[in-house]
Amino acid sequence: MSKDKWVLGLTGGIGTGKSAVSAQLARLGAVIVDADVIARELVAPKSFGLEQIVAHFGKEILHGEDGSLDRELLRKKVFSDNRAKEFLDNLLHPLIRAEILRQIDNAPKDSVVVLVAPLLFENKLEKYTDYILCMYVSREVQIERTMYRDKCSYEIASKIISSQLDTSKKIAASDEVLESNFPTLEALNDYVSELYKKFVALKDKHLGK
Repeated sequence: MSKDKWVLGLTGGIGTGKSAVSAQLARLGAVIVDADVIARELVAPKSFGLEQIVAHFGKEILHGEDGSLDRELLRKKVFSDNRAKEFLDNLLHPLIRAEILRQIDNAPKDSVVVLVAPLLFENKLEKYTDYILCMYVSREVQIERTMYRDKCSYEIASKIISSQLDTSKKIAASDEVLESNFPTLEALNDYVSELYKKFVALKDKHLGK
């Protein structure tokens, strides 16, 4: 990475608490670059990404009332057909990477930049980071949270988790691990606040302060 930036990679499987941690880091002053947010923006109505998806899957992939992407239907197609998943990955991953790099490049030089990416290792984004924090919970908790958040079946939630790099491999490749099973959100936020002090110190050392 550039010597004038310090980037924290925040990763972990779906349903491990990355959003809660990144929200607290943002409140503390970090600049958040979120791969999932970028991915959603790239398939917004009238976007190039959505046009390509419609060209491939047909207009049935859209919600009829507003022309937005039917994410639930797309998810079912992608996780039941490897060719559909390959098409989507080949379309979106280069666009996501380009936007991630643009946002990192535009971040203030003295900030803690947090790259939130569940597929950090799968998409080889770790090379753009200086330190990696990996979130994890048990597989059953992941499935439960995913079903609740995405309103999907147990089968789909399981397939999503299985499509991601095994948690043990993510942990082995990370600098620090955080198990997100805190009793309250306040307790998690307190813990993240202490972590942020460490990240600021690492950033200052990196920048030669």
